[in-house]
Amino acid sequence: MLGLNDKSWLVEKFYETHYSKFSDRHQDNREKLSTYDTYFGMGHSIRLIDEPGVFKISPAGLALGNYMLKTLRDDELKGGCLDIGTGGGVLAILLRDMGAEDIVGTDISAAAVDLAIRNEMLNFGDNKISFAVSDLFYDLPNKLRKFGTVIFNPPGWRTPSDDLLKHLTAIDNTEELAPSAMFYGDRLLLDFLQELPSYLQENGRAIIGLNSLVGIKDVLMRYRNKQCGACPLQFRLLERYTFPLLFYSEHWKKIASRLREEFSQWQERHQAAYSLDSKGNLYWSYELVECIWNRNRMGRIHG
Repeated sequence: MLGLNDKSWLVEKFYETHYSKFSDRHQDNREKLSTYDTYFGMGHSIRLIDEPGVFKISPAGLALGNYMLKTLRDDELKGGCLDIGTGGGVLAILLRDMGAEDIVGTDISAAAVDLAIRNEMLNFGDNKISFAVSDLFYDLPNKLRKFGTVIFNPPGWRTPSDDLLKHLTAIDNTEELAPSAMFYGDRLLLDFLQELPSYLQENGRAIIGLNSLVGIKDVLMRYRNKQCGACPLQFRLLERYTFPLLFYSEHWKKIASRLREEFSQWQERHQAAYSLDSKGNLYWSYELVECIWNRNRMGRIHG
């Protein structure tokens, strides 16, 4: 069972054991499934289907889920919840397990959305979450609605250089993760922050998980510069964790030295932050950041 210790350096080394696996039978086609369990505390355990090509939950995802469980109030759970980049749907499913009833979960990957629907069925025996294929906010089922709570755990690494992209795309294997699963986080964050105020309720908030390898300061500075001095969003650091570098993909492990070289270049340009221990192991910072919409500033921008 995957869980997160409060001391993040004691996080379970599930990347070495490649997840605990169980045998299940799908109720419809009797197909044997490979699954693994995640645990967030207070009895909230979510079982997830292990399917190639869809991102499994990471230590960062566990940390975000733990924070949601610790802090989301009942009134926030009732205000409409949007989980962007839902992947296999684990955070949306956790929201339902916590008592939320109005939940939308979106992902740009149709395969991920299909898996999320099946994961909800696996855990509850029915489907009540509105899962949909969408690029951020652009293809929401109802573009006019606003949400009380928005959750976003974006890709954690910056846009790769052209040279690195060649290394990343040099393999043709449908079971490997696409570069977009972990890279281009800076671009997505800028688009997300630009559109977020249009989809937040007046007293709503967004909780986003930021990887220090995305270049947090750089992204927020670029966002603020676009606002001409009247930023409609206020940001606050909620919690911070430190995690060891994981590659999540067998192909990415094979080019680990090239990836680390790229990370070093980002850090030299002040576009990423990380630390190395005496053995050369890389540790990055996972930061949960709250975004609050300031309506008065928004009015000045559009007034």
